[in-house]
Amino acid sequence: MSKDFYADTYIVDDNLADTLHWLSLHQDSYDAFSYDAVTQELVVHHANGTDQIRVGDYLNARYGILITAHNFSTSSSS
Repeated sequence: MSKDFYADTYIVDDNLADTLHWLSLHQDSYDAFSYDAVTQELVVHHANGTDQIRVGDYLNARYGILITAHNFSTSSSS
C-alpha cells in the first residue's frame, strides 16, 4: 500500500525518511523539529509544546497545527 504524503494525517512507521517527508510537506503545522542520530529521537516543536515522535504515533495537521496522538500499545516495556 502506498502512502499519501499529502494527506493531513499520518501514522508513523519505522521509516524515518517517510516521516520526515510527511513533515516537510506540512511545515505550516509546526515550528521546528530535531533528530538526534545517537539516541534516534525525533522531536517536533509546535504550538502545543514539544512531542517525541515514535513508531505508531498518529499525526494530524488538519487544523493548521500539529496534533500528535501516541499509540502506547506499541511501546515496549522495560
